[in-house]
Amino acid sequence: MSSGDEPRSIPSVMTGMFERATRKWTRQRKLEERHPAAIRYRASRLTTIPRITQKEVAEEVMQECYKHVSGPRNLPAQARQIYYAARGKIMEQTDDRELSYGYFSQTLLPDYQDEHPDICRHWNVIYDARGHCEEPHTNRRFGCGTLEVDNYLAKLQEPEAVEASFRDAEVETIGPAGGYAAVFYVEKEGFAPLWKAVDLANRFDLFSVSNKGLSVTAARKLIDTICGAYGPHDFDFDGLKNAATLCRDGRRYTFRNEIKVVNLGLRLADIVEIEREQGHELEREPAAPSKMSEDERRRLLRDYGATPEEIEFLLEERVELNALTSEQLVALVERKLTAYGLKKVVPDEELLAETYRAFHRSDELTSRRCARSSPSIPIEVLGHLDRALLHRHRSALGRRDQDCARGNRARRRAGEEARGQEKIRRLHGC
Repeated sequence: MSSGDEPRSIPSVMTGMFERATRKWTRQRKLEERHPAAIRYRASRLTTIPRITQKEVAEEVMQECYKHVSGPRNLPAQARQIYYAARGKIMEQTDDRELSYGYFSQTLLPDYQDEHPDICRHWNVIYDARGHCEEPHTNRRFGCGTLEVDNYLAKLQEPEAVEASFRDAEVETIGPAGGYAAVFYVEKEGFAPLWKAVDLANRFDLFSVSNKGLSVTAARKLIDTICGAYGPHDFDFDGLKNAATLCRDGRRYTFRNEIKVVNLGLRLADIVEIEREQGHELEREPAAPSKMSEDERRRLLRDYGATPEEIEFLLEERVELNALTSEQLVALVERKLTAYGLKKVVPDEELLAETYRAFHRSDELTSRRCARSSPSIPIEVLGHLDRALLHRHRSALGRRDQDCARGNRARRRAGEEARGQEKIRRLHGC
């Protein structure tokens, strides 16, 4: 004990020792009082070293669990279904150590598929949709999940002009050919009504994809097929990370094409310009807490394309897209899209000529049908006919109501007469 330390009594020292020794137990018991189901994790949380790791057990049971979920016909299996099938088996062999879905779906399952390509070659694992996709002009809309995107990509077809028959001529198309040139990728779900209100996708020929946070495999597969993406994002660490890594190879997906990604902001220069125009600062939030060191965050921000000024800003503050008004956000996106030279998609001359002939023929057939089915009648005569038909309809309704009323009265009289005769028969019987 140093000379500057105050002497401590034996009871206080022993109390401190007991509190430190039972700290984990106390925390676990309080958790069980609030959530009784937490008792199943007691052994794993109070035991330092389990008998076997979760990854080792996953190696043993993953194939069995997939076959159990997918069945003999190898049907699509949700990653969460496989998780539920495997969770009990893995926890049972690891002292009931808690197994989270995030760790299973992002680490254990992808690792097993990467390390056992022969076993998993024909696996049909699908992940939950974390956003939505919408094709311009046709308004086809579906979830941004593995199964939904695979179904859409399997149906891609070149534009085809369909001649008029029992219905008008039309152009059948699915996919980017003749319809759109790039993906408009937004890391937030809530802005879809805003883009639709200003008809952004149709005016700029963009396939809209909204997502929750970092891009999923389904979104990357779409971008890889369409070969281009534009997208706004929050001005924060995660926003820059999402924009920078959107088209980089990852553990779960490797790109087949060279992808062009255009960052539409929000960047520090955009914030300065908007604040100058409106005369006051945008609403700012403190930088999100992180376990990374400041040097590591600086290194990653540089890797994500941040300037030195942006790095200093983002270490302390962040600005979300939600801080902008709808007009400001639309103006920012449209200005960036125009500046990058995004143009309308124009089909080739052969398709345009074929489409013109089909629609011209459709108009001719429509005109002939109308001419045969309705004689040429002046507008004022049509007005008189409409009034006459309306009067006839009202008269018919009035006659029907009168007939119903007369029928009701007749039925009532017949009922009264029948009851009177019944009373007479009873009196005579007595």
